[in-house]
Amino acid sequence: MKRVILGALDYGVSFGVDRTLRELLANARLSAVGCLPASPLWSREFKPMQEVASEVDDRALVGVTLAFSGDRVHPVSKRMQSTYGLYMPSSSKWARRAFFRMLPDEVLEAEAFAQLERYSQLMEREPDFVAVRDGLLAHGPVAKLVIKAIQSQNYETPPALLSPDMSRPVEKCLQKLGRKAGLRVFSKGPSLPPVKDPGVLQQKMKSHFNGLQDMSFVTSIPGKADDRLRREEPREKIAIRECQREVLSSNQFFQTLVEKDIYLN
Repeated sequence: MKRVILGALDYGVSFGVDRTLRELLANARLSAVGCLPASPLWSREFKPMQEVASEVDDRALVGVTLAFSGDRVHPVSKRMQSTYGLYMPSSSKWARRAFFRMLPDEVLEAEAFAQLERYSQLMEREPDFVAVRDGLLAHGPVAKLVIKAIQSQNYETPPALLSPDMSRPVEKCLQKLGRKAGLRVFSKGPSLPPVKDPGVLQQKMKSHFNGLQDMSFVTSIPGKADDRLRREEPREKIAIRECQREVLSSNQFFQTLVEKDIYLN
């Protein structure tokens, strides 16, 4: 039996997405959810996720998606706020500065620490894993400061790191850094296909998990449209979200897992 972690990393972007992720997690159709403490919705949405996390206990993973870039998130730490204001810089800016070893390490480390602390304080639990939005964990300098922020939390059980992409060199580098810090690294599997037709996605799911390593992390973006999502996302992405929601909620999806001898860990 192959163990696969099927997760979503954007809890906190909208009420419709959040509700979908809680339902799928509670019904064992997802096995991991990454929360965005930098989302303005987090102060309202943590409570229902706290209840679901308590119900599923160790049958699923609930972690943190750190955000140093992107929309629908705002800086949490005073250091980041005083340096960049109310909005996060672009991921391309961080990538360039990481390449030239010109990152504001103390600012980013303070932001990572603040987001991790905000998650733990409200959820009253340690994160099971840590991911970083927009693939920024692929950059060694970013990975090092994130690991330093994790170590500063003095967790009883250190969280795993989620590899940002399927590149073997990137994963090997992250695994090396993780081993030094005593952190496990989850391999990144291919994300669910971004299609809008449930029938097409059901068919693709029959071969999607082929060749994956044990305990690979497959990301998804299921969700239900609400007013916030319609304002902030293109119709095509919303259609993909609703397609994934329909397929993951279906009996056919569960039958596919049984037929392929896959266990959602």
